[in-house]
Amino acid sequence: MDILLLQVNENLTWRELEGYMGCLSGSRQRGIMKKKGDGVRINALLSQLLILSELSKRTKLPLKKLKFELGTHGKPYLKTGGVQFSLSHTHGAICAAFSDKEEIGVDIERKDRRVNEAMYKRVLSDEETFHLTSNGDFLRFWVQKEAFLKRLGIGITRDLRGVNSLELPDTTAIEFGGYFVGASGKGALDAAVSEVSLKEVLSRYVLEV
Repeated sequence: MDILLLQVNENLTWRELEGYMGCLSGSRQRGIMKKKGDGVRINALLSQLLILSELSKRTKLPLKKLKFELGTHGKPYLKTGGVQFSLSHTHGAICAAFSDKEEIGVDIERKDRRVNEAMYKRVLSDEETFHLTSNGDFLRFWVQKEAFLKRLGIGITRDLRGVNSLELPDTTAIEFGGYFVGASGKGALDAAVSEVSLKEVLSRYVLEV
């Protein structure tokens, strides 16, 4: 499993990036433009640019040849198969995971995210609650649950209290800089996070002005 993390500078503006919209299909452009707020649009655009360029590189297919289909709960898959992928983002960062083996899932949260303790009861299993000692513990449990459910293609449609992160197979939480990254799937326990720069991602595309 390969995990990439792209940090998004908070000073980045939509005007600096909107020219890359032309690299995406019309439906993807429309989906991004439905987002409210430049920050959300920037994350959505960069997520697409990162995922598509990596899939193109790994499958040896040009961007226009990448075709997708949705699973029962909306998880996207390549029609041609060959590469499994998962995407997550939080304020200031986008995380993507790729594997040529089995289904995978990834989730990311900032370490400094403060969570209302009332959420603990809505998210944690009894065993997790017993082992909880800090807000950081909660975030580690949370990203593992999310990654595991994304791996199954279910997402948070399932009650998180019924998923015990202390017992999940091939699932872990990785600390990287100011983030917790949850990873689930074959190879997750040995996976490391690699940072990719914005310049590197954008260099894979031709800016349309």
